[in-house]
Amino acid sequence: IPTSGSGNVYQTVPVTATKIYMNLGVPEKIEECIENQRNLLIHAPTGIGKTVAALYPAIKKATNLGLTVFFLTPRHSQHKIALDTLKKLKVTATDIIGKKWLCNYKYNGLDSREFQELCNYLKKEEKCEFFNRVYKIGELTEEAKIKINSLEKKILSSEEIKKSCKEFCTYEISCQLAKKSLAIIVDYYHLFNPFVSRNFLSKINKDLENSIIIVDEAHQLPSRARELLSSKLTSYILRNAYIEARSFRSEVAIDIENLRLKLQAIANDKLSDRDENYIEKKELAIILNTLGEDFFQELDNISDLVKEAGKERSFCSSLLNFIESWFDCDENFARIIKRKGEGFEIKLISLLPSKITSDIINNSYATILMSATLQPLEMYSDLLGIKNYETISFKSIFPKENRLNIVAPIVTTKFSKRNEEQYKRYAIVIKKIFNNVDGNTAVFFPSYFFLKEVRKFLDFKEIFEESPDLNKEQKLILLERFINSEKALLFGVQGGSFDQGIDVPNNALKCIIIAGLALANPDLETKALINCYNKKYGHGMEYGYIFPAIQKAIQASGRAIRSEKDRAAIIYLDERFLWRNYRKVLEGENFIVSREPWNEIKKFI
Repeated sequence: IPTSGSGNVYQTVPVTATKIYMNLGVPEKIEECIENQRNLLIHAPTGIGKTVAALYPAIKKATNLGLTVFFLTPRHSQHKIALDTLKKLKVTATDIIGKKWLCNYKYNGLDSREFQELCNYLKKEEKCEFFNRVYKIGELTEEAKIKINSLEKKILSSEEIKKSCKEFCTYEISCQLAKKSLAIIVDYYHLFNPFVSRNFLSKINKDLENSIIIVDEAHQLPSRARELLSSKLTSYILRNAYIEARSFRSEVAIDIENLRLKLQAIANDKLSDRDENYIEKKELAIILNTLGEDFFQELDNISDLVKEAGKERSFCSSLLNFIESWFDCDENFARIIKRKGEGFEIKLISLLPSKITSDIINNSYATILMSATLQPLEMYSDLLGIKNYETISFKSIFPKENRLNIVAPIVTTKFSKRNEEQYKRYAIVIKKIFNNVDGNTAVFFPSYFFLKEVRKFLDFKEIFEESPDLNKEQKLILLERFINSEKALLFGVQGGSFDQGIDVPNNALKCIIIAGLALANPDLETKALINCYNKKYGHGMEYGYIFPAIQKAIQASGRAIRSEKDRAAIIYLDERFLWRNYRKVLEGENFIVSREPWNEIKKFI
């Protein structure tokens, strides 16, 4: 392992960034926190080598103290940077993504919990040929041992491991490799999903108390944690559960249909003059009490029959899982019923991410959380329930003269002012800015709907446009074509695929337009979140509404300047960026306020 300041691993980041990061003693601070078993939150701009600076001291301390390093990322695409760093450090490491994505069978229609249930069933019944080649009567097969031995001295991506394990369960082979690894790269849910983490850690013979956890893009953890605990029930699920039960001639089909009809009656009553409403815990309990005594057992039995029949998904299992969650959850969940087509949807929404993050973080040997948008730091320590922690915050280390920040208070995306005239004004301003930029421009909107409305008023022949319908490969092709253009326009959404986790090399992006604030819809979920955070932390509007929108704007604005040589203009197109509640999160940036931003760009370029 290289000693501090030896320079070899730090050559993977820009020289200026390396020197400043080293001189500020960031690796030493991380070492100190690990030594003292304290957690650390790091806010630092993009392009300064956070991954290297965190992994290097963590690996060093883990080696000395006999610990394991877990590097957690929210996206599969972000595993590569960590993997490349670990290759340079020359330590044993394993890269693992979700079991569903490693599986040699194709079960894309299942969510993680449904897939896990099917996987467990197939293994139990010895019906998975890939698992059977790894284990026989609870022991590793000889052919599995040979495969593991051939891989354990290599540092491979999860895709490379899967390619090498076409006849084996890639997940089981990966877990065997992880047992002997000093560093393990995983997705968030491997440690933060309560249905996964305990079994995963047990399988790889690791424990939290002897683990250093590094959370990359940590600003995403609160929302991801909430998603892991949230669930929903729809009339579509109930109809299919009824059909499923009838196909096995089960009398529980009648109970399922009665449940659907009674919930539909509640929906008709609660939604007679609105699109959504709250529903109480007891309202579902009252209905369930009228059903047969064996209702839950029958749902479980049908779920098993579906798996025995070789089908992927059991709707009876989905129904049972939802009901169990409904009664397991406390007051820190919102229960909302909404219209969905001609039917309904009942959502059980987790409001407090700390419910699952706090124990994981605070029971680890030390956790390092880092992001380019981890401000305000106290919000994240509150939301994630972090104790015994320290914080570090850095401003951009790149030359200030290379970045022009403009707030243009000439338009707004405020809900009450959204109309055709406002969309048209946005289109006119974007066109004027683009015409004065010598190079590529990216525009990030608050939503796909807003993007489409503005797009109608632009007459450019081609705009590289992000769409929720694009798959991963299509997005990469679109982005590559945009980067290779001399003067092109990219349309994306804040919080989407193109505003985070991507690098635009060689200063190929000269201007970024933040076309409004991506504030959450002021629906019941948002109101419940604000109320919950107000009671818990005294900062409901800030934590639940204002700060998340500002974070998306900051994240999108960081795509252009990734090194000390890059130069770009960032235009904030919304009058609300000057409002005190929003502006305070952007403190530290030098702004020009202009009603004609295209003229300022002309001078800057």
